[in-house]
Amino acid sequence: MQSGQSESTQTITIYKAPQKGKGQKLLEEGFQPLDFPYDPPYLDGSCYFAGRNDRSIAEEFNQSYKDGILEVTIDCEIYDQYFKPLENRYDEKSNGERIEVVIPQNLFPILNQFPRVLKPR
Repeated sequence: MQSGQSESTQTITIYKAPQKGKGQKLLEEGFQPLDFPYDPPYLDGSCYFAGRNDRSIAEEFNQSYKDGILEVTIDCEIYDQYFKPLENRYDEKSNGERIEVVIPQNLFPILNQFPRVLKPR
């Protein structure tokens, strides 16, 4: 913990399964627009995460990508202000309760302020 940071700060963790070979780059350099191209109708330039405190969607994608799971821990206050409005139900067709967060490029600078950890699984 950095000095001056409140121990009572609450956080939310979101999870991403990076595509093969991108995990270490995202860990070291953060989320950059060049890594998430915008080329409609196939690419929307956004970064997709498994929602708060449920890494199951990222684990499913990691079975294909096999580059680990990147965890980003965000202060609750910032999450609620910028990222919570971007939450969507992932399993809408099956009535599941899992949440995904689709973060557009213009929020990458805010996202990159928070600590990232790449875990093998």
